[in-house]
Amino acid sequence: MTRLTKSTTSLAMILGLSLCASATEIPTQPKITKPLISYVSESDATGDVKAVYDEIRKAYGIVPEPIKGLSLNPAMLRNTWKTYKILGSNKNFSPKMTTMMRMMIAEAHQCKFCVGFNKGMLMNVFKLSADEIESIQKDPTSVKLDPKQKAMLLFMLKATSQPEKVDQTDIDKLKKLGWSQKDITEGVKQASEMVATTIFIDTFKIM
Repeated sequence: MTRLTKSTTSLAMILGLSLCASATEIPTQPKITKPLISYVSESDATGDVKAVYDEIRKAYGIVPEPIKGLSLNPAMLRNTWKTYKILGSNKNFSPKMTTMMRMMIAEAHQCKFCVGFNKGMLMNVFKLSADEIESIQKDPTSVKLDPKQKAMLLFMLKATSQPEKVDQTDIDKLKKLGWSQKDITEGVKQASEMVATTIFIDTFKIM
């Protein structure tokens, strides 16, 4: 796996969760449109909205647009930022694996911008070739990850596509590979956050 610095790993996490802070790494990006809602810009931010923006900018250098979209409810903005920090703190999750997860969930939910962004991350940050990406899009089981990370990836995809088919066997398999119940619940939370993000972005055309 590509070795990432601490700052790069953190940046990959926040960009992946919030998705569309920048289009500079996207190989083919959709046409940018004006969002359907007006939210608080960085220059107009005050109070806790400004405080959260400042924390995000200090940690990652940018404030992603989807996060700004939550600024109409400062409490929800603060809570989302807290959730991202919690999810990003679990070092058991490979950033490469979670980027693959986000791309495939985005594809399943037809979020073209999200797919493009995460493809860009796989190509530019993790150095996957276009052929490798196409292969895992066609068959997720073909991913080149260690058995532990691969099992979690496939579980996260199953949880968001066929949650009714998840059973004790799935949980036991992950436990045998070294995943704790805490890890497993955080994995589902990460995957479900991705689903929510695609809905939020596509609904309000935030790019």
